[in-house]
Amino acid sequence: MSSLSIRSFTLFREEQPVRDALVLFTLTLLLHFLGAMLRLVQELSFFWPLNAVMAGIFARYVWLNRSYFYAVCFAAMLVYDGLTSRWGMGFASLLINFSNIVFIVTLAQLVLWDKRRADSMPGPINALNLFCFCLLAALLCAAVGALGSVDVERATFVPQLADWFSEQFSTAVLILPFILTLTLPSALSGFRFRQLLPVLALVLSIALGVAVGGAGSITFPLPALIWCAVRYPLPLTCLLTFLTGIGEILLVANSLIHFSPDARMQPWQLFSTRLGIAAMLISPVIVASSVEAINTLVKQLALRADFDFQTRVYSRSGLSEALKRQTLPADKLLTVMVAGYRWLQTGE
Repeated sequence: MSSLSIRSFTLFREEQPVRDALVLFTLTLLLHFLGAMLRLVQELSFFWPLNAVMAGIFARYVWLNRSYFYAVCFAAMLVYDGLTSRWGMGFASLLINFSNIVFIVTLAQLVLWDKRRADSMPGPINALNLFCFCLLAALLCAAVGALGSVDVERATFVPQLADWFSEQFSTAVLILPFILTLTLPSALSGFRFRQLLPVLALVLSIALGVAVGGAGSITFPLPALIWCAVRYPLPLTCLLTFLTGIGEILLVANSLIHFSPDARMQPWQLFSTRLGIAAMLISPVIVASSVEAINTLVKQLALRADFDFQTRVYSRSGLSEALKRQTLPADKLLTVMVAGYRWLQTGE
């Protein structure tokens, strides 16, 4: 089976704070630009990836959690608004961008607090905590952002609050697990067709949901996503969950999945759809993190069973497994003699 090695790469380096600040400033501008371009398209107006991506970055790179790095992000938002938006750098811009910073700081600090408290690898309870953290950060962000956007959007406070909350919450639940688990594999190995079966089942379930329609059709991909969570590593499962969630919301917003036969999607229906999809798609993340935790535990138990840390040699079962991995020509034989030193264990 052939493999392709991949070189490691990182955007941020702890020993280069100036470089990190420049990368943060540039990345904030790019994500702000992306979010602004998405808002020009009606069906994509509910995507604001900036907050979730930046919160994930601050949660992954602990040394970035300094006040001046957060200030760099805030300054980049203000600069972009001052150069491109119709409200410039006025009070509305300050309030709206401050709501973005509230979301980023709240979510990043909660994730870091949970990591310090758990002091272990991510597990299912961490995925549940992540869901609650996104909920709290979205509420705080929506409360501030709705105040700033009332005059800009010429709308009342409650609809703006609901729109901000559902947008921030659904986007965070979909994006943040992917950002937190994103890793490049050390090598790309060949694959078999049966490894694609969960993905094919996922595509077919989405197509079936479009064909059948109705409110329940948005849950059709869930069994396929659970299958993906069992078969694939956690980062890939989070990526598939992220893409599925975006696709589901787009299908509903474009009325390709019909909730009612004679009416176009209403704002309250889109609000409900965002929250429902976010609540549903946290399940595959919980399953995938559970499977990863179990696999890690099994590897640790296998290592303890196959390797004697006192003598620094293989046990009988470990030696047997190591010999099975040896590749020898068909005409070659391998003879192994095992000597047991009982006195090392009994003290005789």
